[in-house]
Amino acid sequence: MTEGNWHRVAGRTHQRGFIDGALPMLVKRAVVAQAVLILVALWSYATWRVYSDKAETLESARHELRAIAAGMYVHLQAVLNDSLGAARTAAQNIDANGGVMETPAGTAADLLARELSSGEYVRALFVMTPNRFVAAVRNRDVKMLDAPPAWLQAALDDTRGVFIGNTIEDPIESTQRAFPIAIRTVDNSGATVWAGALLGVDALDQLYETMAIRDGALSVTSTNGDLLLRVPMPSLAHKGQINVSRSDVFKGSIELSEEGGFVEASSPFASGTWIYAIRRLGGYRLAVSASREKGAILQSWHDRTRGLTIVLVGISILFIGLTFLLRHFINRLEKANTNLGQLNAELESRVAARTNELQEANQQLALTNEELEAFTASASHDLRSPLGTIAGQAGLLRDDLLKDDLGGVRTDVITQRIDRIQSNVTRSSEIIDGLLSLARVSRQELLNERVDISALARTIVEDLRQQYPRHRVDCVIESNLMVNADPRLMKSLFGNLLGNAWKYTSRTTNARVEVSCTQATGGIVFSVRDNGAGFDMSRSQRLFEPFQRLHSAAEFPGVGIGLAIVARIVRRYGGKITVDSEPCRGTIFRFTLPAAVVSTQEASKAATVKE
Repeated sequence: MTEGNWHRVAGRTHQRGFIDGALPMLVKRAVVAQAVLILVALWSYATWRVYSDKAETLESARHELRAIAAGMYVHLQAVLNDSLGAARTAAQNIDANGGVMETPAGTAADLLARELSSGEYVRALFVMTPNRFVAAVRNRDVKMLDAPPAWLQAALDDTRGVFIGNTIEDPIESTQRAFPIAIRTVDNSGATVWAGALLGVDALDQLYETMAIRDGALSVTSTNGDLLLRVPMPSLAHKGQINVSRSDVFKGSIELSEEGGFVEASSPFASGTWIYAIRRLGGYRLAVSASREKGAILQSWHDRTRGLTIVLVGISILFIGLTFLLRHFINRLEKANTNLGQLNAELESRVAARTNELQEANQQLALTNEELEAFTASASHDLRSPLGTIAGQAGLLRDDLLKDDLGGVRTDVITQRIDRIQSNVTRSSEIIDGLLSLARVSRQELLNERVDISALARTIVEDLRQQYPRHRVDCVIESNLMVNADPRLMKSLFGNLLGNAWKYTSRTTNARVEVSCTQATGGIVFSVRDNGAGFDMSRSQRLFEPFQRLHSAAEFPGVGIGLAIVARIVRRYGGKITVDSEPCRGTIFRFTLPAAVVSTQEASKAATVKE
């Protein structure tokens, strides 16, 4: 070997050694940087989503409590108006008979009893003046006194038009409680007469139990803090009057406007922090509230957050594990390249003096290359798909770069292998995107809009025809298919089903896809039918689970997430999905959307307007 040839060989060897040393280092840094960026982005988004979900959960609970408090407000106002209206009518009838003082007690009691047609919650009606008290009790008992009872004495000193008293023993059932409410009237002689009713707390409890909230409470209090009613009632309720004026929630409610609002404070009767929706009945000096323990409200949020955290931790562990495996492979590759460089350096020092030693060194180099190739093949089989393919293609690319004559390497071959690497990286990204899409379908807030499924399906079919112009498919879409649902979820649902049908009819002559609905016992059943490849139903048990495919990627591309998304959407609308299929005969998916069904009258009206 001449000196010029020696320098050319040495130069190529040095350049190849630099490339072999620098390339693995760059790959290691790129792999680590990519994994870190993906994990940071994933966890950042998840953190934002968790806190947004918490705010949405609390806002939804406040909205529910506000609606219940408004219902209580309307109902209690009707109860009070009904009760006082009956008492006022009885007082007017008594006044027409000569007034409270002149009308015989029996006659006055009969006139009061005649108005006791209101609900069971009105336990008694009464009229009173400073010198006389007459009451008719629902059990036909009559109470007549020469002066108001002690629990009504405060009304005589009250200058306001409406009086609300403390709870007392029920006049019919001594184990129950009642509270008085009275209105000031004036008789024909100009004297003040109080007409009122005793309202049974237990009877009102039964009315409001239908409005009860899980892990919550409904209550009615006076403006001075006396608790008149609570569902569920605290155990100490029958031991005397309960006053909550010193509680944090009462102090917070004082600052609210007449329209009421929300207070977040501890409960006088239970542990933990509670959220209260409060409405005031200004004319009656009462306030109604619907409340729920904050921890119970956030329980579903905690469950969702725990599930999301488990998924994210699993993904993170998978990413970190795969990253360390790839780094380990690159480190082994670096070590092998270092050994190869040492062998080349030793060969370069001997080649000028001994040709025989050069041949021996070449044999040693070939042996080392064979060992390296064997190691690469073994490591490639150990890595999981699709990153196993990435590692295998990287090993093949390295072998091509290690050839003596770099000019002999075909660029198109290297390009093909790089494309395969990118394809598998894309597949990994699609798997991650599929997992995130699957999670979003379960928590995103649902919109409720009228959706024309027929028009939506035609739009999806048109997009598929433009995307696959060579694939001819005869599509039959039933008209006037309408639902009340989230248009985004409906597009995802029918997009996945029609995309599936399009894909699995790609090898079918005279391909046909149908979208229709039928009326069944359980409601309207939607169906998407094709005459494509089909499959064996004995393998369909896990069809709607993520990443479960009945065809290989070589037959039909995909990652196996579409049908899992479809099943989640159907379940969100309270429906069920089934599948019937036969190899080479096609497949039909049937599903219901009970929460999104449009009534027959609405559908007919929509069809008439559309025509």
